[in-house]
Amino acid sequence: MADEIRRPVRLGILRDRSAGRPRLARFLYACSLPVIGLWLLIAGGMNLVVPQLESTVTSHAQSFLPDEASSVQALVKMGKYFGGGGSNNFVYVLLEGDKPLGSEAHAYYKQLLGTLTADTTHVHSAMDLWSNPDLASAAQSHDGNVAYVLVNLAGNMGTALAMDSTQSARDTIAASKPPAGVTVHLTGPSAVVNDEMVAINDSIVLLVVISALLVSVVLLLVYRSLITALVPLLGVGLALAVARATISLLADNGVIKVSIFAAALSAVVVLGAGTNYGIFLLGRYQESRRAGLSREDAYYAALAGVQHIVIASALTVAGAMACLAATRLAMFSTSGLPCTIAILITLAAALTLGPAVLAVITRMGFAEPRESSSPRRWRRIGTTVARWPGPVLAAALAVLAVMIAPLAFYAPSFNERKAQPSDSPANIGFAAADRHLPPNIMAPSVLIVESDHDMRNSADLIALAKLTDAVAGIDGVNAVQGITRPLGQTLNQGTLTSQAGYIGNRFSQMTTLLQDRIDDVDSVSKTIDDLDTAINGVDAALRQGAAGAKSLADATSTLEATSNSTLKKVQQLSTAMAPVRGLVSSIPQCSTVNACKTALTGLSVLDDLPGLQQSVRSLAAGTTTLGTALPMAANQIPALRSTITQIRQLIGPLKTTLGALIPQTGEITDFLDEVSTAYAAGNPAAGAFFLPSQALESPLFQSGMPYYFSPDGKATRMVVTPEREGFSRDAMDVSAHIIPTATSAMKNTSLAGSTVSIGGPGGTLLNIESFAHEDFIAIIVAAFAFVFCVVLVLLRSLVAAIAVIGTVGLSYLSAMGVAVFLWQDVIGNPLHWSVAPIAFTFLVAVGADYNMLLVSRFREEYGAGPGVGLIRAMVGTGSVVTQAGLTFGITMFAMLASYAHNVAQIGTTVALGLLIDTLIVRTLVMPAIARLSGRWFWWPTAFVRMPAKRAVESESVS
Repeated sequence: MADEIRRPVRLGILRDRSAGRPRLARFLYACSLPVIGLWLLIAGGMNLVVPQLESTVTSHAQSFLPDEASSVQALVKMGKYFGGGGSNNFVYVLLEGDKPLGSEAHAYYKQLLGTLTADTTHVHSAMDLWSNPDLASAAQSHDGNVAYVLVNLAGNMGTALAMDSTQSARDTIAASKPPAGVTVHLTGPSAVVNDEMVAINDSIVLLVVISALLVSVVLLLVYRSLITALVPLLGVGLALAVARATISLLADNGVIKVSIFAAALSAVVVLGAGTNYGIFLLGRYQESRRAGLSREDAYYAALAGVQHIVIASALTVAGAMACLAATRLAMFSTSGLPCTIAILITLAAALTLGPAVLAVITRMGFAEPRESSSPRRWRRIGTTVARWPGPVLAAALAVLAVMIAPLAFYAPSFNERKAQPSDSPANIGFAAADRHLPPNIMAPSVLIVESDHDMRNSADLIALAKLTDAVAGIDGVNAVQGITRPLGQTLNQGTLTSQAGYIGNRFSQMTTLLQDRIDDVDSVSKTIDDLDTAINGVDAALRQGAAGAKSLADATSTLEATSNSTLKKVQQLSTAMAPVRGLVSSIPQCSTVNACKTALTGLSVLDDLPGLQQSVRSLAAGTTTLGTALPMAANQIPALRSTITQIRQLIGPLKTTLGALIPQTGEITDFLDEVSTAYAAGNPAAGAFFLPSQALESPLFQSGMPYYFSPDGKATRMVVTPEREGFSRDAMDVSAHIIPTATSAMKNTSLAGSTVSIGGPGGTLLNIESFAHEDFIAIIVAAFAFVFCVVLVLLRSLVAAIAVIGTVGLSYLSAMGVAVFLWQDVIGNPLHWSVAPIAFTFLVAVGADYNMLLVSRFREEYGAGPGVGLIRAMVGTGSVVTQAGLTFGITMFAMLASYAHNVAQIGTTVALGLLIDTLIVRTLVMPAIARLSGRWFWWPTAFVRMPAKRAVESESVS
């Protein structure tokens, strides 16, 4: 090592061109330490300056689904119509108590909801039903132990803003102080996606560490030398450090898009592929040393022998990964460029850093081959294949067919809850809901109906009720909650059967009222009879009174004449007595003398008599008026008798009519009661919906309006709860029927032509399935095409390229079959929908590498004859490819340590594929196909010319 430090640059080797060695190879050999130092400097510097990839990914995460996806648009519309900025990030805040939630829990709930909605940066709106006494039952469990509220958070699912909003809401909940015995959860579909991404992100460092440890252990077991193992380890370590920093730098500046999933995949790709390239280089070096070459010559021979394979392999992997960038799902598209960049940096390290490390350790005497029985073992395998290619191929294909067989029962899982740990916060919230609420309340689909007019009228409510009933009637739908079913069931007051019962009840009341009125008519009739008798008496009395009044008038007239005459005489007497009155008045103290006093009193009577005259006159006038009025009153009696007769004539028919109405109203009442009772008992849903316009103004209906209608009334939402797991194939099938059913139900109604869209888990998973299917087809076509072109250029044979691609596909199908058997049938956790596309991309790219290495070596050795050349190729590459395949496979098995189960499934599937490709396809199938094809294997390039003797030797081997 001291000599290496003293001579970091070997100028003599740089100047020596006599051996015809490539300039790059001489440069790497002569300047190995500076090259290693430069890589160390780049890796260290970038990781000090550039943010760590995990933090960059967290702040630049992409949406889980494309923004144009119908389910995304549906929930974005819901957010816009019902408050907030419009995102598909909907979660549930759920309160669970160990006893029914009381006033204290209500107070805490209001305070918590107020705090959440006050954070307008992260929270758009909340659908608060529990605070409304009329609608509270729709947002709580039957036992009263659970209540929940739907909250719209900022940012579409999967984005950095969505994850930040979810974490902010959870921080708010954690900072609150719920009452004793009350636990608060934030769960729901968006929370599930968030927790899945968090699980992957939390696993990245763990995956890198475990993968590195496994690779180190495998390399130490293979080479039994830590120094020798440094060739692949140092190269892959620095490549990973530079790749992560480069991806972080580009993503942080918006050059590429990145996701948490991409960060995990790129790390594993670098570890696996980089280790392979180091093993290829070491294997060729040790093979050259076994052939007797010096260390320096073996170094150059190794570079010349594997550089083109490494370049082709890296380009294959990079190209296949780049195909992911053309997909639409963020999980795939954001993985394409980061993995491509990582592989290209790994390629740069494999072409520069790896040879530089190899040069240093070989000059120090390390990396020497050990005695091994591996060549003899591979020679026996190669000889068997070369002699009996047909039986070997048939046996290998039979084994692969058994492996592929379980694929017939493949059913991809769309259950994102199973893709993460069961103790994730979202899953814990779902478990709390399942303990108290009907199934899937936390994973409903949301149906949005948009019209060109205000739907808050009786006609449109009838159409909405028809739509709601149709959706509720779909097999697999548990309940539908909307404006016509605010509590999950049809409003009893809004059904015609209920209204028929109400009308029947009113008719019953009217029958009682009619009977009461008939009784009143009878009473009136009796009263009229009494009135008639009274009138007769009044008539007689008036006639007698008229006669008496006439006599009285005559008498008063005589009295008036007499009083006038008498008064006149009194006045004369008073005048004559005037002197006497004066004389008496003059007597002193007359008032004290009785005789004098009496005389004065008698004389004063004469003064009062004139007043009597006025009273008599008034009496005469009154008696005259009375004598005139009483005959007039008596004359009105006949008219009164006529009126009473008319009333009698009206009362008779009225009583008859009222009497006839009573049995008719009774029959109507009985009929309506029978209709209402029969439909309610036989088919409650059959009662057609109708809500009169007056009911729209009722407090109950008004309180529900804001939750189910947009402010302008042109949009309404319904919550559809499936009977089965919300994240399942069944829920997807149910969601697939909702829009056609709703559209069909609106035909020939006032809402015909309205737009219907669906969001939530069911609609989201349908979009994922559609996009994943399209993306998978695009990946298959693009990856196969790219890899085929690379293989074709490298091998210059159409048949060989087809064979390589075909065997890679065979490995993939076999791996998928075994993975389906293990995960779906044995473990009981079906493969996640993302496994098939990602595993395909890996296996096509990496699987082709091993076959390319074998076929390329076969071409080099073909001059010895097809049989001998095949044996030599298998001996030369057998142990190297096996080591590389096992190492890469074990690296992929490290993904089992991920907290995210879909990542573990991807690792398992790819690892199985690599093992199948390494041990069966590359070992038996590919050589057998090449041997059976003969020279046609190299078509359409010119056949390899062989001397006759060597050709005969090759035929004898066969």
